[in-house]
Amino acid sequence: MISCQQSTRLELYFPPYLHTYFCISASHPTSDLDASHRHWPSTNLHNRPPHGLHTASNHKNRLRRTKPQTMADLSGQVILITGGTSGLGAASAVALARLSPARIYISGRRPAAADTVIAAIAALPGPTPQVTFLPCDLASLASVRAAADTLLAAEPRGLDILMANAGVAGVPPALTRDGYEIHFGTNHVGHALLIRKLLPLLRQRAGRVVSVTSSGYRAAMWGIPFDKVKAASGQAAAAGGSDWLGLWRWARYSESKLANIVYARELARRFPEVTAVSVSPGFVDTGMVAGMRLCDRVVTRLLAWSAGSGFVKAEDGARNQIWAATALKGEMENGGMYEPVAVLEKNLPAPAKDEKLAEKLWEWTEEEIASYL
Repeated sequence: MISCQQSTRLELYFPPYLHTYFCISASHPTSDLDASHRHWPSTNLHNRPPHGLHTASNHKNRLRRTKPQTMADLSGQVILITGGTSGLGAASAVALARLSPARIYISGRRPAAADTVIAAIAALPGPTPQVTFLPCDLASLASVRAAADTLLAAEPRGLDILMANAGVAGVPPALTRDGYEIHFGTNHVGHALLIRKLLPLLRQRAGRVVSVTSSGYRAAMWGIPFDKVKAASGQAAAAGGSDWLGLWRWARYSESKLANIVYARELARRFPEVTAVSVSPGFVDTGMVAGMRLCDRVVTRLLAWSAGSGFVKAEDGARNQIWAATALKGEMENGGMYEPVAVLEKNLPAPAKDEKLAEKLWEWTEEEIASYL
């Protein structure tokens, strides 16, 4: 099974008929953020690269030229980070811990990895928040429900920030325990159930949901084929012969990333008291490429080379989601999608702003998770 903490994202650039790039970020042991990370770029960014050219080099340049802005004080707040035991999630947990929240919950399947993050936060100077490991497997709706029920019981006064960070990418054809295609089931359905279960807590605190997507959503130019995200399609691909050159798996991945954006926007529309945004981390290098198939490794290295200077570290890749978790709500567009760092994407492709698709995804998801609510 695929675990919550296996937070993987890929950004590739495709020719016009698939016009996208994905971001690669895989789980690895926690990485600390130094004290300077209490300051983040403002939303007033200049010289943004042209649409479709958000390369790793451009990402680094934007980080360098933005003016520092002090991050919000999170005193007394309660935070949940899925996949918070490694990679971008761990980097986010350490950064947010510096801002005086009361409690941080990090979800995943590996207690040992969680212990590493907890120890890193405990070693920070000054007072540190209580950090709790929340066992959760996003590929199992029963596991997601159990994790949500634990948090509902532990935090009756509400939840301030839910960072939906975990996910999978490029996984060979497989199904979740509940019969969903592995990418769509983990990246969308599992997170959707968690969000819906915890929505009462979020509404109590006028909280925010930060969904980590990637620009891979641009490859889903056809929208979301709901007939391909359930067992029949997944089993057919898993039987072999239908994932030529990995196209099937990356198509499903791009649809799950589109779903992250569309679902966040619909969540913001239906529950405006909750701030819900989606963010892309950019090109992030956390060591996942070595585990890919040969053809995927070759393509990925070529794309990184063509981007100019390769990938950024997890500490930098986490900046966009940390900004989204801490920025003043008046600086954000509820339901918006943000490129690194704090850049509102104003040129979303048609599927990402399709109101009918958003309504259909919401209703479809409600039916699928109804028995777990």
